[in-house]
Amino acid sequence: MKSKKNNSNFLMGMLALSISFPLIVVCSAWFFPGTELWAHFAENLLPELITSTLMLLIGVGIGVSILGTILAYLVVMVEFPGRKWLEWALFMPFAIPAYVLAFVYLGVFDYSGYAQVWLREYTGMPGFDIRAGSWAIILTFTLVFYPYVYMMARASFKRQKIQMIEAGKMLGKKPFEVFWRISVPLARPAIAAGLLVTLMETLADFGVVSLFNYSTFTTAIYSAWNDFRSIEVAAQLASMLVLIAFFLIYFEKKARGKAKYYSSDVSHIRPYRATGFIRWLIFVFVFGVFMLSFAMPMLQLVIWSFDKYAEEISQRYSDYFSATGILTVSATILTVVVATLLALPSRRKDESKVLQLLIRFSTLGYALPGSVMAVGLLYGVQNISLVSIYLGGASINHILFGSVILLLFAYISRFMAIAYNSTSASSEQIKPVFEQSARLLGSSRIRLIREVYLPMMAPGILAGGLLVAIDVMKELPATYLLRPFGWDTLAIRVFELSSEGLYDRAAIPALMMVFFGAIIMLLFIRLDSDKY
Repeated sequence: MKSKKNNSNFLMGMLALSISFPLIVVCSAWFFPGTELWAHFAENLLPELITSTLMLLIGVGIGVSILGTILAYLVVMVEFPGRKWLEWALFMPFAIPAYVLAFVYLGVFDYSGYAQVWLREYTGMPGFDIRAGSWAIILTFTLVFYPYVYMMARASFKRQKIQMIEAGKMLGKKPFEVFWRISVPLARPAIAAGLLVTLMETLADFGVVSLFNYSTFTTAIYSAWNDFRSIEVAAQLASMLVLIAFFLIYFEKKARGKAKYYSSDVSHIRPYRATGFIRWLIFVFVFGVFMLSFAMPMLQLVIWSFDKYAEEISQRYSDYFSATGILTVSATILTVVVATLLALPSRRKDESKVLQLLIRFSTLGYALPGSVMAVGLLYGVQNISLVSIYLGGASINHILFGSVILLLFAYISRFMAIAYNSTSASSEQIKPVFEQSARLLGSSRIRLIREVYLPMMAPGILAGGLLVAIDVMKELPATYLLRPFGWDTLAIRVFELSSEGLYDRAAIPALMMVFFGAIIMLLFIRLDSDKY
């Protein structure tokens, strides 16, 4: 038995290590001698990069934690007008890439945008620079990333024990006290998982920060690579993002300590019934978030694309759709399967410290920009080929370069954090007594996983699959560098048009991405709702 456990841990460790391959290549850049370019970056740019990046992380972290948790609690625990349709409508910002939301808001609210033009002409108010400071970019990230926390917190709220909630009500606690002292502590693993994914997404973003002219590690990485052609400096800067992500995960685990957050099955909690002015105030708040994060940007995309529809529809958008769909489905299935294997609760007590570290290290790829992940992967494959040739073997460059296999591997390594955090949050709510009871009844490991763990982990697995699917669809840099010849996706089409300043034409493939993402979300929401 002990030998089987050791073999299982070894296989899981090798799996986690293989996923970490691009990360290892990136971190190995520190073994190269320092250059004058690195000295210039470290002396002149590094302090500003650290300050601006930390400000962005703190602002976005506070924003998504508060907004996502409050929205999740309201749609689960409070009865108000429009609650049923707003519950699924709040998922819709997932379908909008962050860079699309950014150029929509810039087009509307920039100094030359019609919102400011109207204010100056009809109210006499002076204009303002939306790019000044960090408030606009933090707001943009919050509106586009709050669904990470909302989705996971909502699933956790729905699975909380009704006895604890009812006990709080019977003791005369007000709704806010029940929310703050009972519901939020129980939902903490899910909220923390969504927050970690959000912060790593923010760390890795390039499109939004570049549009807002906001300096972060990511813009410095692109500058080192594109402007100075130094993959070593780019990799060294990227490894600092990995270090930041590692500490985020470490501090969250340290703060949690040995606390347990087990939950029962779905408990059909009776929501509070808001009355009078309060119920309409809640509706205005929730509906306002939906309007700002999805409905208004969608309307603007429709307006921009209306005049260009006849011209653009003649393009080969069926090929863009098929390439996007194949890559999205394939990457989602593979990533979720790997994440589920790593997060199974039956292995937790048998995991060594080394295995836990390897699993956590394999989830840090989300902190890397897609382009650096791609370059690290290409650089690593090239070095393996050189070693193979040196040892008398054959080069593997012609097999992997420009192949779907390498692109899917990049997706798995890049988005493992999303699937693992969501799946792990669900597995941590499963009581150990289920495994003990199954073992006493003579259940095999396979049957235990199939009939106990997978059904109870299903909400987290589905949530992770949704997040992976949406992010794969929106991923641009890694797809642009690693895609096979002719495999242009909708994201690449948006990039090619927007980089030429053709925003009205870029709105059409962007709108298609939104509809494509909405279909994925509706499918997963329907499957998820069956659990409740």
